[in-house]
Amino acid sequence: MEVFLIVCGVLLAVSAVAVSIPKLRLKGTAWTGLEARGLSGQQVRLIGVAELAGGIGVLVGLYWTPLGVVATVALLILLLCAIAFHARHGDYGNPDTRAVAMPPVYLAVLAVLASIGFVFAG
Repeated sequence: MEVFLIVCGVLLAVSAVAVSIPKLRLKGTAWTGLEARGLSGQQVRLIGVAELAGGIGVLVGLYWTPLGVVATVALLILLLCAIAFHARHGDYGNPDTRAVAMPPVYLAVLAVLASIGFVFAG
């Protein structure tokens, strides 16, 4: 179970940090897509900060399990909000925007798996 936790935790943390960087820098398709949907730069940066904090929390949680549980659950809530945001804008039904909307789904599954790993490791 420990190897499962480490693999899921590291994948989730690296992914969360990777998706946070364009939002923090306000660069790339993540920023332009969110801006087109009415989010301000400050709101997008706040999302990026939450993703970055979650990723760092998951990594630290590999050494201190309670933080890992909190970080994965917080990331899961953030990702569920992202899924709802994309669903509300019809991204999953539109072939042109579906590819952009799918990463939160994949990361939410990974967050659930990491949460399970943290619970059984603790």
